[in-house]
Amino acid sequence: MRPSRRVLSAALCLAVTALTLTTTTAARPADASPRAATPVTLVALGDSWAAGTAAGGAPLVDPGGTDGTACRRTVASYPARSGPRLAPQAWTSRACASTSGGPNSQFTALNSAVTRVLITVGADATGLGALTAACASGRTPAECDAATARTDRAIDAIPAALDSSFADIRRRAPAAALVLTTYPRPTEGLACAAGARDPATAHRLDATVSRLDDVLTDRARAARVTVVDVRTGFVAHSVCARQPWITPFTGTDPLRTGAPTAAGQTVIADAVDATVTAQLTAAADRPPSTTPAPPLLAPLLRGAPGRLLAPLFPA
Repeated sequence: MRPSRRVLSAALCLAVTALTLTTTTAARPADASPRAATPVTLVALGDSWAAGTAAGGAPLVDPGGTDGTACRRTVASYPARSGPRLAPQAWTSRACASTSGGPNSQFTALNSAVTRVLITVGADATGLGALTAACASGRTPAECDAATARTDRAIDAIPAALDSSFADIRRRAPAAALVLTTYPRPTEGLACAAGARDPATAHRLDATVSRLDDVLTDRARAARVTVVDVRTGFVAHSVCARQPWITPFTGTDPLRTGAPTAAGQTVIADAVDATVTAQLTAAADRPPSTTPAPPLLAPLLRGAPGRLLAPLFPA
């Protein structure tokens, strides 16, 4: 018996629907995290800078049903740009802008299959966003002084926290190469309505960020972590520049003040990509090393005891 016209029409509809679903599933956005079934080889960790919170863009949804909205991750973040280029279909971001949660909660994404970890951390834990807001045009010297003192004390706590975190990351992902980025100078000594209240305050802010960068670089090198210095890429693009790649200090959200815009995130991504590509090229040209990694050195820049203002790696 021949199938009726109605049956044939229904079958055709089902076939078209199946084809549409298959096509939609395959056409994943270029800057989405990989499917849960894909072994992840690149993981991004860190704070609001790594999450791209100030850069705008839609939330980045991670595999396994974890929604990036809570951590304010965006598709404009540098991991969302570098991940697909460095490890297509095999990357994820666990960076988080939240100020709650205990340390190392992001580290559940790490395992023996991970070969590279991108890290940007320290801004939220030392209150850089709150500092730029307190020292912005229109704020009082007393507010800036108090915020600077809090940030200075928090920076004192970074060495021990970072040493512990590096050790934990290596324990969880023993085959991974670690890459840490620095922070650019937010003002380059300039004052303006969107930035610091005066030139002296501007220089003071730059000095504080430079001190944080020195501590991060020192501990990273002691742990044999590659440092990507992004400061050169931001030259002439600080908050008071004609084309600023740093957000205004006058905002009401401390996680979005004095942070990189979408263009700034692109600069960070390009610097990370160039460094990692150079590493991969060099590794391909040399025989594997059997020399064990040296133990961590004692912190060189630790000052008086301090306390982080937020978890180094928040939930």
